[in-house]
Amino acid sequence: MTRLTNRLFKETVFGLTAALVVCLAVGAGCSTKSREAEEFCQQGMEQLNQNEVDAAVDSFNKSLELDANVPLAYVGLGEVALRKRDFPTAQEKFNKALELDESLVAALRGRGESYLGQRKFEQAISDFDKALEIDPSQTSIRSHRGYANAGLGKLDEALADLNTCVEESPTEPFNYANRALLYSKRGELGPALDDINKAIELDPSHAMGYSIRGRLYAESGRWDDALPDYNKALEIDVNFYPAYKNRGVYFKNMGQWDEALKDFDRAISLFDKDPSVFFERAGVYLKLDRKEEYEADMAKVNELDPDFLNSDRATRSSAPAPVNPEPETESAAPEAPAEAPVEPEPAAEPEPELPAEPQPEAEPALELPAEPQPEADAPILELPDAE
Repeated sequence: MTRLTNRLFKETVFGLTAALVVCLAVGAGCSTKSREAEEFCQQGMEQLNQNEVDAAVDSFNKSLELDANVPLAYVGLGEVALRKRDFPTAQEKFNKALELDESLVAALRGRGESYLGQRKFEQAISDFDKALEIDPSQTSIRSHRGYANAGLGKLDEALADLNTCVEESPTEPFNYANRALLYSKRGELGPALDDINKAIELDPSHAMGYSIRGRLYAESGRWDDALPDYNKALEIDVNFYPAYKNRGVYFKNMGQWDEALKDFDRAISLFDKDPSVFFERAGVYLKLDRKEEYEADMAKVNELDPDFLNSDRATRSSAPAPVNPEPETESAAPEAPAEAPVEPEPAAEPEPELPAEPQPEAEPALELPAEPQPEADAPILELPDAE
């Protein structure tokens, strides 16, 4: 059964699945100048399939030392970079593979995923279109294309792709999970919950399904149901970054500042390239009047994504943003209010696990609401996990 893991989006949306790589290697062979280089390439594929990442990297590099023109060795190294969410390096490796074989579906898919991780949705769609022209049976690539269309705000096109994925592979849990996230972005929480429940029914043993369902419960106002799902996700995978992020936002919105900081710190220790986690933690620091830490986190947000504060990702978040966000200046952060929190403002349109793309920014609020609001973007077709 296809795994609905914390790489439901890493391996099935963000990442090229090791199983796919192995199938390609077996089917197409590692075309090398020497039998030894071919054997190292095959060995690397098998090691990657067993999640022996360091050993796989060593095997791929040995293959390329013997023959620098092994496209699938570059594909393997690109997959490793995707797993580490090092999208520029992944793009570089897949570019090299495509220079050697421009019709290699694994490389087109992988480069498309590296573009997704960099929010280059049009380039991703171009690669996915080419891959599907070569092999239209690749349901997961169609799912990735749905992700990219959703990122561009083309929700009807995204839904058409995901509907096709469900029709063609009705027993694959990630198709239902991805469609659930898209329904959430469309504001259709009933169908979204139906789909994520189906995904969990098909694969009840992995973290991402519970993390997504927790988010959907939160968006539906079912707070008592959201927290157990976050806890379940972390019970299954103690290193599952999106669940720490989502649960941290839950605790923050409930006013449980210490618990929120613990979860945000843990999320950042697992993956420190997501600006929204720093943005969320900044909100807690501001509430606690820890201004230096607040300013440091806001500077980190700007470093990771200079456009973050001008996007709806910031306005959907419950963390406050500076009135004039300029990390380079020495201006002080706004004072944390001494009085009790005000009544919650209406929740913004919920963001899916896939980071949805920049739209005109609303005026950010400086006050934290007293009641929970939907979590900020955790990785959508996490696009694939995607942590």
